[in-house]
This record gives sequence, C-alpha cells and structure tokens, in this order.
Amino acid sequence: MQIDQAVAVVTGAASGLGRATVERLAAQGARVAAIDLPGAPLDALAKAMPQVLTLGGDVCSEAGMAEAFAQLRQTLGTPRILVNCAGVLGPARVFKTDKTTGKVVPRELDVFRRVIEVNLVGTFNTIRLFAEGLSGEDASDGEDRGVIVNTASVAAYEALSAQTAYGASKAGVASMTLPLARELARFGIRVMAIAPGTFETGMYEVVPTHTRRTLIDDVPFPPRPGRPDEFAHMVQALVENAMMNGSVVRIDGAVRMREPTAPREARPQP
Repeated sequence: MQIDQAVAVVTGAASGLGRATVERLAAQGARVAAIDLPGAPLDALAKAMPQVLTLGGDVCSEAGMAEAFAQLRQTLGTPRILVNCAGVLGPARVFKTDKTTGKVVPRELDVFRRVIEVNLVGTFNTIRLFAEGLSGEDASDGEDRGVIVNTASVAAYEALSAQTAYGASKAGVASMTLPLARELARFGIRVMAIAPGTFETGMYEVVPTHTRRTLIDDVPFPPRPGRPDEFAHMVQALVENAMMNGSVVRIDGAVRMREPTAPREARPQP
C-alpha cells in the first residue's frame, strides 16, 4: 500500500514505538491520527507535530474508541493503516510475599487482568473498529484496502518468569494474526504483527538494571537495544509490501531471552 496521502491511525502513539511510528508515517506523507491516554506525552506530541490529529482515549473502552474513530473519520477520512502500539508491562508472578505476614501467597488477579485487557483485548477492540470502516469495500481487484500492524513481542515465545501476563497477552496478539488475515482478506485488509525484542522505550527503562544488562548482553548483533525508528521502519516495510500478510516478524537482533542472573547482593545468603 502506498503510504503517501493514506489515512493512518496509531495507538499508544505518544511515546516509544508508537511515537516513532507516527513520525515515520507522517514523514512518508500519511495523514496520521495519534491515539493515546490523555496526558503530558500526548500534549507534547500535539505541540511537536501539529499536522497530526491527536485523540485521547483508552483502547480498552468500546465507547471511547468508537468515538475516537468517528472523530478521525470525520476529520481525516477512512483510515487505511492501523498500527497498534498501545501496551503495558506489569509483573504478574503467581505468588507474592505478604508484607504484613511475610508469607508467600497467591497474587491477586487485577494486574493479570489489566495486562490482558490492554495488550490483547484493546488490540482487538481497535481492529474491529478499523475494519468496520472498510467492510463495504470491494476487494475483487486484488488491491490493498487496508493494512493492520499489531505489536506482539519476543515474550510471546520466550517470556521471563515475571512476564506471565505480558507473555500470554503478546502470544494472543501473535496467535490472532493469521485468523484475522484470513477473515479480513475478503475486504482487502492485510494483517501483520511485529515481535520486537529489547527496545529503548519507557517499558525498557522500568526493567531492573541486572535484567536489562542480561537482555543487552544476549543480543548477538547488533549488540544493543533496538531503536524505536527501527521498529517504525519495519512498519513502513510491511505496509508497503503487498505480499506480507498473516505473519509475525521478529525484530530482535537474533536474541533468545533467558532468565537474568540476580546481582550478588540480591541473592539469598546461606
């Protein structure tokens, strides 16, 4: 699909991978709508890129996203490109230590539910609203009518022990890529997912130092975290290549994640 003059919508657009994607698509001539939670990062994006339509909204909200899509259609027209970057991390181990009793107890479900809700359900929520706008299109000529690029993760395949919820949510995103591509093919909509490894984003910054060190050390080449624009460049490539459909593309420098070694001072003493 040609990006120039196409209407594109990016979720999780105010920072990290989403912000880089907004910048790259806009640089390629797309008319971009940026959706994220209201707040300073979204305000900063609006100030830095006044040509971009910024919309506050929660991807988990049916009504909120329906309103956002209605506004962007009214302002920019029917979106042809959807890039889902909205996501949260959230540790969700099975057990935690009760601060009062010191006992190991099962963790509450709220964190697990929230991660699944944002990363998986939120992604599906925007997909259905995006596809609705193209459901009346005639795709008999074999031309692209729309392209969806979702954000999975290498954690879908080899999540760390604290990433049960995150890994499950991203595995869900990866797993729905092919069935969505098959279902939406009759409307001329392609569906892809990108599974990034360690990237320089806000999520990466909250990871413990020793874990970050392991993640970087394990990357064969290039031996560093990915840069957000490298993710955005992959988005561009997938949008422009008409034969890319129904697949998950890893962009990770050949890393295969393993459990980090805790720093010596954090290890239990005999």
